[in-house]
Amino acid sequence: MSQQALLMGIPWRPILVTAADFDGTNDYMLRGGGLTGAADSKSGILSTWIRLDGGDASTLRILGSSVTAGTAADRWRSSRLSTNKFLIAGTNAAGVAILQMISTTSYTAAATWLHFLVSWDLATAAAHLYVNGTADLAGGSTLTDDTLDYTVGDWGVGGDSNAGSKMNGCLTELYFAPGQFLDFSSATNRAKFRTSLGTPMYLGTDGALPTGTAPLVYQRMAAGAAVTTFATNRASGGDFTITGTLDLASTSPSD
Repeated sequence: MSQQALLMGIPWRPILVTAADFDGTNDYMLRGGGLTGAADSKSGILSTWIRLDGGDASTLRILGSSVTAGTAADRWRSSRLSTNKFLIAGTNAAGVAILQMISTTSYTAAATWLHFLVSWDLATAAAHLYVNGTADLAGGSTLTDDTLDYTVGDWGVGGDSNAGSKMNGCLTELYFAPGQFLDFSSATNRAKFRTSLGTPMYLGTDGALPTGTAPLVYQRMAAGAAVTTFATNRASGGDFTITGTLDLASTSPSD
């Protein structure tokens, strides 16, 4: 596809993006409250592009929620664990763990961009976890038919509300849609987020293209944009505030 086509408003096309670099020491983003329009439900979708720059054998938070502002993520979280495996986990409103999905493969610091794509529906015990287009869900997932607590006091990107579990790496195209579901065993559905060349797909101005409904979180940076724009939520859940100083990533998953 030509550069001109990349820049035209054509659905289902690759997109040129850049990324935010979190230094693992000072940098993270907080919502400062709940996600606007959030409702507790049994399903969800997460997609993000991530480059791990350090922090091996430590927990690196991608996106997480805290029932009370100023505390660690304790209701829903996506992470690269101290085991170096990816995790999606969530609880009900009583704090009881009802969702846990872990990758089979361990992922450590490298120059390679990873596309982390996950969906779950506890009502049907459906769970899908893909990394760079390959199924990578370990056995033994927890998929209890109950309702996940998505209505909480704070959300953090690249770190927790208490400044813990800070990301040492780069993020872009962070998409989170609680209450929605796509079956990612379908290559057609996976292709809504990742092109056949292994680069980001255009998700729409507010992230609504994959499902027809905008997610609550869609943090993206167009090519050439200021790194501070990564805190602007293109979806409906509300903007984040940067703590520390994000840098522009030295590479992009569009490269």
